[in-house]
Order: sequence, then structure tokens, then C-alpha cells
Amino acid sequence: MKRTIIATAFLLATSATAFADDSADHIMRGTRYYNIQEWTSALREYKDAYALDPRPDTLWAIAQTQRLSGDCRGAILTYKAYVRGASNTGANAAMEWIRSCEADLDAQRRAADATVAPATQARPAATAAPAAPPARSPARARSWRFDPLGDVLLIAGVGGLATGATLVAMATVDLHRAPSSPTAGDYARAIHSGRRDRLIGAVSGGAGALCLGAAIWRFASVASSNRNRERETAAQALGVTLTRGGAVASYAASF
Repeated sequence: MKRTIIATAFLLATSATAFADDSADHIMRGTRYYNIQEWTSALREYKDAYALDPRPDTLWAIAQTQRLSGDCRGAILTYKAYVRGASNTGANAAMEWIRSCEADLDAQRRAADATVAPATQARPAATAAPAAPPARSPARARSWRFDPLGDVLLIAGVGGLATGATLVAMATVDLHRAPSSPTAGDYARAIHSGRRDRLIGAVSGGAGALCLGAAIWRFASVASSNRNRERETAAQALGVTLTRGGAVASYAASF
């Protein structure tokens, strides 16, 4: 019984390492696709890796892949998310790419306006230019309640506390019954068993408390990151088109 409880607690505590290993495997596959310019497959692997282990370096890889695949809007949002947890050097590099992506988007906008302008001039003055299509809204972030790493830490914490409490209770019973042992040998064994279980229970309970605290911190971090990301998802576009009778302004926004 005791061995089963201890083994269960050990498996719960080590499952967090498995998520990190799976994340490393996704990063390795993503880098292979990145090197041969398979941007879609590389982006999928990097995003899977970040879902298992949200590291800033993985965000950088996602942003680079989005930029090279032509998704400058998505790359800008990912670079901004990377800046929040990066060093000064990394943040400066990300800001350079953000400015570069914004310049590319501005150039694309001017080219599109130049293409539409001749057709607009041929229409009657009363015809208004079509409004710019709203920007595509990014996918919502995963709820903090379904974060894999946080869930594993929570399970490990609860399991560690339960195991520790059980072993300490069993040790208390053994130590309480030791004085009534029929022989000196039984007395010594009961004392030894009780002290051993009490020590293991204290260690298991302490590890469980640490895992539970780490789970709370993890959930809070993910929730805070989601709130910051939602504030940055608002994309706005404002354009002005000249007509024979004046000008037509178009505005589009998505939240």
C-alpha cells in the first residue's frame, strides 16, 4: 500500500518533465521544417511546443516563421508577446523586426491603394469607395484552466500533499502503538517504521506544497499573459480615397 502511494506520487511529479521533453521534440521537428522553408509545418510544430512549454525562445521562432511565410500581422503580435519576457537585447531585436513588418504592411497598403485608384476615378463622384475589410481576428488564447503544465503541477501537488498526510498519519499510529509492542524487537521495528514513514511523509508533503504553489503561479502567469494578448488583438485600419467631389474615408476595426 505504502509503495503504491509513493510510486503514484513519483509518477505525478515526473510527468511535468515529460511535457518539457515533448516540447523539445516539437522544436526539433519545427527547426527541420524551418530549414527547408516548409513554413506551415514549422509553424505548427513551434506552436505545439509553446503550448506544452511556453518559453520566450519558442515565441521568437514562431514570429520569425510567421514573418518569413508572409504573415506580417501575426508576426507583429507574436514579436510583441516575445518582448514582454525577453532580455533587453532580445527586445531590441524584436522591435527592429516589428518596424520592418510595419513598413512592409504600409508598402502593401500603398500598392493596393495605387491599384484601386484608377478604377475609383472612373466611377461617378457619388459612388463611395468600398470600406476596407476588417482585419482577421487572431485565435483566442487557451484558457488558463486548460494549461497542460499547470494541470500537471496541480495534480502533483494534490497527490504529494495527500501522500504526505497519509504517511504521517500512519507513522503517528505506529509510534503511538510502539510502547504496547510485546517484544523489544517489535518495539524497535515499530519506532523505526514510524520515523521512516513520518520522514517520507514530510518530504512528500513538502514537494506537494511546492508543486501546488508552482501550479498557482503558473495559472496566474497564463491568465495575465492572456489578458495582455487580448489587449493587443485590436487591429484598426483607416484610409482616405480621393473622389471627384471630395474624399471618402473608410474605417475598419476588429476586436
